[in-house]
Amino acid sequence: MSDDEILYHKRRRLLELQKKQARAGISTPAEIEVEIDELAADIAQHEASTARAALPHPPQPNFAHPYPIQSGFTGRVRERTMLSRWLGARAQPVLAVIGIGGMGKSALGWAWLQRDVLGLALPGATADAPTDAAACRLPEAARLEGVLWWSFYETGASFEAFLNEAIVYASAGDISPRDLPSTHDKVRALLGLLQTRRLLLVLDGFERELRAYASLGAAYQGDAVAREQQGEHRACVSPHAARFLRAAATLPLLSRILVTSRLFPRELDELAGCDRHDLERLDPDDAVAFFQTQGIRGTRAEIMAACAPYGYHALALRLLAGVVKKHRRTPGDIRVASQYQVLPELKGQAQHHILQVAYDQLDAPKRGLLSRLAAFRSPMPYDALAALNNYTDSARFDQALDELEQRGLLFFDRQQARYDLHPVVRGYAYERLANKSRVHTRLYDYFAAIPAPDKNEVQTLDDLLPVIELYHHTVRAGRYDHACNLYYERLGHPLYYRLGAYQTCIELLLALFPDGEARPPRLSAENDQAWTLTALANAYSLAGQPRRAVPLFERHNAIREAADDKRNLAIGLGNLASQQFILGELAAAERNLRRSIALCHEIEDERHEAIGHQNLGRLRTYQGLFEEAEAELGLAHSLFERHNDQQAEGIVWAYRVLRALLMNTPDAALEAARRAHALADVNHNERDIIRAEWLIGAALVAQAEGVEHARSSLAEAEVHLTTALTRCRKINLIELEPDILLAWAKWHRRSGNAAQARADANEALAIADRCEYRLKQADIHLFLARLAMDAGQHAEARQHATTAHARAWCDGPPHCYKPALDAAAQLLAAIGQ
Repeated sequence: MSDDEILYHKRRRLLELQKKQARAGISTPAEIEVEIDELAADIAQHEASTARAALPHPPQPNFAHPYPIQSGFTGRVRERTMLSRWLGARAQPVLAVIGIGGMGKSALGWAWLQRDVLGLALPGATADAPTDAAACRLPEAARLEGVLWWSFYETGASFEAFLNEAIVYASAGDISPRDLPSTHDKVRALLGLLQTRRLLLVLDGFERELRAYASLGAAYQGDAVAREQQGEHRACVSPHAARFLRAAATLPLLSRILVTSRLFPRELDELAGCDRHDLERLDPDDAVAFFQTQGIRGTRAEIMAACAPYGYHALALRLLAGVVKKHRRTPGDIRVASQYQVLPELKGQAQHHILQVAYDQLDAPKRGLLSRLAAFRSPMPYDALAALNNYTDSARFDQALDELEQRGLLFFDRQQARYDLHPVVRGYAYERLANKSRVHTRLYDYFAAIPAPDKNEVQTLDDLLPVIELYHHTVRAGRYDHACNLYYERLGHPLYYRLGAYQTCIELLLALFPDGEARPPRLSAENDQAWTLTALANAYSLAGQPRRAVPLFERHNAIREAADDKRNLAIGLGNLASQQFILGELAAAERNLRRSIALCHEIEDERHEAIGHQNLGRLRTYQGLFEEAEAELGLAHSLFERHNDQQAEGIVWAYRVLRALLMNTPDAALEAARRAHALADVNHNERDIIRAEWLIGAALVAQAEGVEHARSSLAEAEVHLTTALTRCRKINLIELEPDILLAWAKWHRRSGNAAQARADANEALAIADRCEYRLKQADIHLFLARLAMDAGQHAEARQHATTAHARAWCDGPPHCYKPALDAAAQLLAAIGQ
């Protein structure tokens, strides 16, 4: 058998054994466990060696997604000189080139990289004058060890995929991403490599990683975005991308990172390690040279007069050149441009005016073809485009593609043999697509024919890309019920439970809300509407956005109440209360928990009634009502025991740990934590195991406050906290990460490492602030206040203690975080005014 056949059979065998392991649980025979480990290691080793052989290694450049630059690139000497000076100056490690769509960000980056950094020829480009070429050329002393070009415009080109590619490239294949347990570890590994190697990473189209463009329809989106007051629309969707950008602009990197984007990432605001360049108009001299290379006749003054109304917008000028060249009566005469004068009221959107002219100048079949091609979200091969061929023969279809390319409306990458549209052109043409649902139905048929893996075999997000494209075209075809079923049957489980791809879940589910998130999903059955609202709310919650989850749970509950569905209403009220608790809305959380408990009691649903008592016990704990808390937890425990629900019993014990820690009884906390861990491990529930590992570590750190137990307690705590943080980050469990980091901060403080304690606490606070975890904010500010007191920094301690007091206040007594409120008041009293 070939190596590929052997690998295939190993993967099938591994899947069979994993299924047996899942069924057997802790009763899995030892020989099966050993074989699983050996097979997984063999497969990982083979994949690592394959990746090493397949990907380019420095000094060879890695063009992960080559840019299909059109012929006629001209000039941009000023901008290219600026880029070369930045790369050679060893100043800011990050440079963001920002500009509206069509301004030429990608073309500039690609041309500079090819010509001035790598010294390669740029096919079809205008030659530079010798002095200009010398000014743009990267000095020999600034030469790089390697270059990676990555485009986020490509389907599947997520930040996680970028990390995988970049780590293999930057390490020359010595590090396999599969050997790194979490995305956080991948970010750290890549940053480490960038500190020791002189590489250039180009992150093209980074707006696709920002919230304003984080949707399934981003490919059709223009520059108009809903701008939020705090700049949230410019924030990274992925907390890992946010962490990477902040660290890259802070650490002493030998490497350099060039970011091109329509929006400036909020995470880079006011960071000294990031420079910003706003790409504006094309230089008038470059515009004249470009038109001349396109064979357009006219004086310099005539060409400049034709270009000025378009603000020297790069894409607009290319389209104008195409219009002039293809004019029927006087092709190639610049005076043709005067026939398409921009009206005064259109001055601010001149590029759209010429796009309309270029579009309207096509005959009807070619306009229809361009609009149909715009339905694709990413570059596609010829056979995919042929699925939308309405011409009677292939020769006429090919001629139509050639004309679209000549007019600057369609890109053709001859090396990759793929066609693509500029995002601005795609958005304009798609908006004018008639019978959108019919076109997307044809594309549904195309993607449905592509084999997709069984959902139980999915290992990475890439495995699901054909199904995601199928889902996209199902939605765009207006078949929302079918799309909902497709998500439920083939996407939801692997994305949510296996990959922890909560943001992808959000993007896919939002597509079922074509009228906006504030309106109901466009599904025919109310039950499906309610399910979708809950699925989206849960994804928001686990993605660290509880504020956005709350109104969705409220709408779910309204549907269940109208249908007199008491069971699902009770569950929904409990879900809503959990989000309100996280946000510090304790009065509302209590009201909803009590109503959930009453409904469950009425319909005799003991299990969900027990969950209500369990969560009410946690709430009472944070209110400092410890006796009431134990009464609620004890009632929940007895009900779970009656139903033999060991997993739920484990959560009760976890909440008892929190109670004991807030009561400052670490021995009781440790005993409860060990019980929680034993029960979590029975069902192999990863979330519960992570919680229990954190709580054991936190209890041991608290126990170490007693000198007698310090050394042994801290040593054992280190093991549990390491496990907790590693597993937490592996499944992107954002809700527990601040707690684990705070426990680590306390561990380092107790171990005498104040600097690392502060670093961990600040990292925890960044997550808590981003996610509005109010109670966690109170805990972290309290710790930072104590850390400042240790250092004699009373002003800083007062600031943190004051903030902790404000966060712990919540709705005011009795609906406040009482232990933290009291601790903050005591600190403020000790500091004095």
